Amino acid sequence: MFDFKFNWDPQIETGITEVDDQHKVLFRIGRDIEQLLQFRCIGVTEKQLLDIVCELRDYTAYHYYEEEALMEQAGYSKIEEQRAAHRKFAQYVENIDCPAMRDNPERELKKVRDALQDMIFNHMMVDDQEMAKAIKPFLENQKVVMT
Repeated sequence: MFDFKFNWDPQIETGITEVDDQHKVLFRIGRDIEQLLQFRCIGVTEKQLLDIVCELRDYTAYHYYEEEALMEQAGYSKIEEQRAAHRKFAQYVENIDCPAMRDNPERELKKVRDALQDMIFNHMMVDDQEMAKAIKPFLENQKVVMT
């Protein structure tokens, strides 16, 4: 995997404030993981590992729910493709092996980091950009906001 530090870049923005703000939280979680990996997880506690996993699980579920509700309101034609991509990553996150992470945090956090990077490059930067372009006119006309 190449060197990616989870730094937000305006080129990643969808132009939908709520979506971008939520994406920024996922980037922050990625930075938290990257920080631990930079120090080879030396001194990392089981609580820190569980906090990261739980936050990633919770926030992913929240973000996908909100994004899908927005797409549904806008009548986005590719919502099922989006849902499938969301389910795939959410399932990965739900299946993170916490005991394995406790036993070898560096190896397991690298896996999580790599999966998050893949989601960013293959979903946020492609699928979400396409989605935003399609639904922004609807949002501008309806003043629809995420819950």
